Amino acid sequence: MYEYNGAVQDSEHELPAWMVRYRNFKTLCSYVCGEFIRFYLTTGCDQISYTHSQITEGLPNYSCRLTSVDEAVLLLPLDDWVERMDEVRPLVREWLGEHSDLKGCKPEKSHYQGDPYWFTRWQEANPW
Repeated sequence: MYEYNGAVQDSEHELPAWMVRYRNFKTLCSYVCGEFIRFYLTTGCDQISYTHSQITEGLPNYSCRLTSVDEAVLLLPLDDWVERMDEVRPLVREWLGEHSDLKGCKPEKSHYQGDPYWFTRWQEANPW
């Protein structure tokens, strides 16, 4: 769950605005990184990289970034997405599909079953 501007009541305690903002940022990161991880583990495609503002200098505060080998960048600053968080995962999925070539990609062997959406895209790119 994510909250919007200002402080939020959480049962008996009011959360400070900075904590709400940080929680929203962690939600944004989990949406972007989660889709990226499912994509990578299912397809083995290493043409995309992920980072966020807490580990990469120069990014806007509270932002996530995907970069592809074709030099395309998807930058998601929290302030632009906090009120439309439900649009983040579909956007990331679409962007990953547009900026990757799954032909010839080979996922590593693992116990992970794979994401059905990415598995289908991978099979379409690599018919038997």
